[in-house]
This record gives sequence, C-alpha cells and structure tokens, in this order.
Amino acid sequence: MNIFRTFLESSIAAQIIMALLAIFSIWSWAIFLKKLFDFSKVKKMSKRFMSTYRFHQHTKELENMGPLLNDNPYGRILRNGVEEFKRLKVGKRLTAPEQNPQSSPGSVMEELSDNIRLAMERTKISELAELERSLPTLSTFVSVSPFLGLLGTVWGVMQAFLDIRLRGSAHITIVAPGISDALITTVYGLLVAIPALIFYNIFRTRVNSYGAELDQFINEVFARLRKELLFQR
Repeated sequence: MNIFRTFLESSIAAQIIMALLAIFSIWSWAIFLKKLFDFSKVKKMSKRFMSTYRFHQHTKELENMGPLLNDNPYGRILRNGVEEFKRLKVGKRLTAPEQNPQSSPGSVMEELSDNIRLAMERTKISELAELERSLPTLSTFVSVSPFLGLLGTVWGVMQAFLDIRLRGSAHITIVAPGISDALITTVYGLLVAIPALIFYNIFRTRVNSYGAELDQFINEVFARLRKELLFQR
C-alpha cells in the first residue's frame, strides 16, 4: 500500500486528519530520540559522580567535589543537602551558649535536621520534573491519535452513506472512496498511538526507577549529615 498515493486520493477532511497525525508521529519520534539522549547523558554523569562520591567520607571532602556537584541530579541533591547542613551547623554554634540546660541535648537540632532531607527532596522533585518533560505530550498523543483516527472513520462512513443517498445506488465505486477514507485514518491513528504509548511507558518506567534510586541516595546522605550534625562538635 502506497500511503502517499492513498493520502493524495483521500478527501480533504481525511487529508487534514492524516496530516495532523503525521505531525504527531514526527513529534513523538523527536521526543523519543531527545529523551534517549537525555537519559543516556544523565546516566553517564551520575555514574561518574557515584564512582567519585564513594571515596569521600567527610563533609569537607563532599564540598570540594567541584563540577561533579553541578552536572548531574545526584550532585545537585548532595550540594543542596550539604548547604543546608552548613547553615544548621552555623546555627548550632550560635545558639549553643543560649541553650536551656533543662532541655534535652540536641533536641532542637534533631528536629531541624529534617530540613536537610527537605532540601534534598525539593531538589529531587525538580530533577524528576526535568526528566519528565515532554512525557505529558506523549501521553496526549496516545490519547488523541486514536480519536482522530476514529473521527476520520466516522466521517468516511458518513460520506459513503451520503453518496449512496445522493446517487441512489450502493455500487462499490460509490462507497469505496468513503470506506477507504474511514480505514486509512484509523490506520494512521494507530500507527501514531502505538509507538507513542511504547515510548511513554519506557520513559515513565525509567523516571520511576531513577526516582527510587534518588530516594535511596537521599536517605544515605541524610543519615551521614544528620549523624555529624548531632554528634560532632
């Protein structure tokens, strides 16, 4: 089947629908290729960061990781966590002389230490939002494309019946153009929706998996910084 010839031989309404579906198809493939590149880059940068992070045991060393704190989600989460840790540590020194002797030691800092986690969680949310960019567009294509194809189907069948009524005959040469329009728009709609659905599920799964990895990293960093904040002077 020559889809270009079929397109040229279709009605104006069917051509408009197929043109829209063609745009959606090109758009969805562009998103797919762009997201593949983005995820590959993030994975490469994150792997390089983690290979270096494991050899740094002290907070001072974490602060001096340089560009590794800025070029990947792990690094940016760690940077914001360390910055919040430093602010709390300065506050701890300033308030230490004024603490009430009857209060439990470090109780205030224990409560405030949750700010470290919150700072990292906020960063994680923004990082995942960046990775999820364009996924709503794919979801829209998945939902809209079959309905556009169905619209073309209904339009083609309606046109076929109108031709039958106008000409008073149900000969194949009369109904064939309308039926052809009906079928080809359905095919176009499915050809757009199926790949878009596959792309969406692939990247949604990757984002969810990456989010779980970031949660584990946040828990690990939070435990280290909280311990140092509460028990070291």
